[in-house]
Amino acid sequence: MQLEKGRDSLNNEMARLGKALVLQFFILLKTSSNYSEGHAALDLPLANLLKVLREITRRNEDASLRLRGGHLYLGELRLKPDIANFEAPRHVIEEMKRHLLGRLSFMPEVTVDDLRRFVYALREVDAAQLPDVYTSLLDGMQQRMVGHIEVEVLRDGEVLIPDSVRLQENNLKARPLYKKVLAAMDEVAAQVAAGRGLRLRESKRVVQQIIDLLFSHESDLLGLSTMRSHDRSSQHHAANVCILSLVMGKRLGMSKFHLCELGLAALFHDLGKADVPKEILDKPSALTREERRIMENHVLYGVKKVMKLKGFDALSSRIITGIFEHHLQADFSGYPRFPYQRLSLFGRIINIADCYDGLTSSRVCGRNAYPPHKALRVMLAQAGTVYDQPLLKLFINCVGIHAIGSLLLLDSNELAVVVGNSADPTQWDSPKVRIIADAQGHEVEGEIIDLGLPSCFRTISATLDPYLYDLDVSRYFY
Repeated sequence: MQLEKGRDSLNNEMARLGKALVLQFFILLKTSSNYSEGHAALDLPLANLLKVLREITRRNEDASLRLRGGHLYLGELRLKPDIANFEAPRHVIEEMKRHLLGRLSFMPEVTVDDLRRFVYALREVDAAQLPDVYTSLLDGMQQRMVGHIEVEVLRDGEVLIPDSVRLQENNLKARPLYKKVLAAMDEVAAQVAAGRGLRLRESKRVVQQIIDLLFSHESDLLGLSTMRSHDRSSQHHAANVCILSLVMGKRLGMSKFHLCELGLAALFHDLGKADVPKEILDKPSALTREERRIMENHVLYGVKKVMKLKGFDALSSRIITGIFEHHLQADFSGYPRFPYQRLSLFGRIINIADCYDGLTSSRVCGRNAYPPHKALRVMLAQAGTVYDQPLLKLFINCVGIHAIGSLLLLDSNELAVVVGNSADPTQWDSPKVRIIADAQGHEVEGEIIDLGLPSCFRTISATLDPYLYDLDVSRYFY
């Protein structure tokens, strides 16, 4: 009950700040339409807007305005307009629609100069030139060197988005976003190493961007999760487990709000390993009983770190659940060893994603990586005991028997990378593939072929290990 009251209080405060953000942005837009860029009349609106942004980011919240379903959101919180003040949100919504903006994000480091440059970049765009309005805004922001402000294009359903803009959006690459995840985890590792408290703001922003991209580029993100780190990078592992968990959550029909909670829990599932001595983490031989005890305690170390977060709330409790349960198994064995009666959905999902990425990567000392199909075979043999059986079947549906990113040899002697799978379980052994080398072994930018089509006469001869060929299959994805 106390937790619910605290969450309601936080939501009310963030709703107040969200409405203040809309109001101050509205005032700045109006002022900029009447005065030149360097006029002193802009000083107060700019200062007031920056003050609100600072208040939001000081609470480790996402300072972003989203347009969805004709409504404005502060992050994931819908801002219900007040009857006494409806002009500000109406005007901001119209401006975002005119410029095809679905999301406007202000980074914690945003300055008055950034805000000033951005609002005049908006002013310089001729919104009547609809096919080029979004790209023109991006060009204007680049020319004015607008920093610490990010924009995203409006999705279908709000307005008619021209094909030229939609094409540009579809060509956005997932690889830079994957690198953002790694950078966010680097920042978390630095915070932990320095003994500072965790800050979720940037990690939350990146997870939300992954979720947005999942709905249009799921295969690309799954392909990037095939990036296997030979130096046992915990950042790569965290990113991959996050992506795999989110794909499962999406298939289960979770809302974006709950997907964000799941993504953060998955991203931080091994946070406690920062407190495990490096000589134990990297030990090439079997661990002693005492070393095993210390290693298993990484779960509790991670829980303690999250419990130190300021403003402990429902999100914190979801992250703790994922951390605490990701090594507990379907039959309630595993660790930590507590008398458990029921495992949460988050814990069961992260357990599967964590083990799959562990099996298919070379992170673990003294063990070679399994090809994806062998890893799934190992996991299927333990369905119902180690892994939740229905969720494991769902996971295989997500990644496929020939998982996205697998390297295949076809009966035509061509090499191919799996880029997609059929929704029909009877076609799981006939994925969509991209030809990357011809029968003579020459690298080609081949076509994408659906091996499940009756008109396709190619079949799979073997699954190959890309490491043996020093091949990074992730480069064949965006």
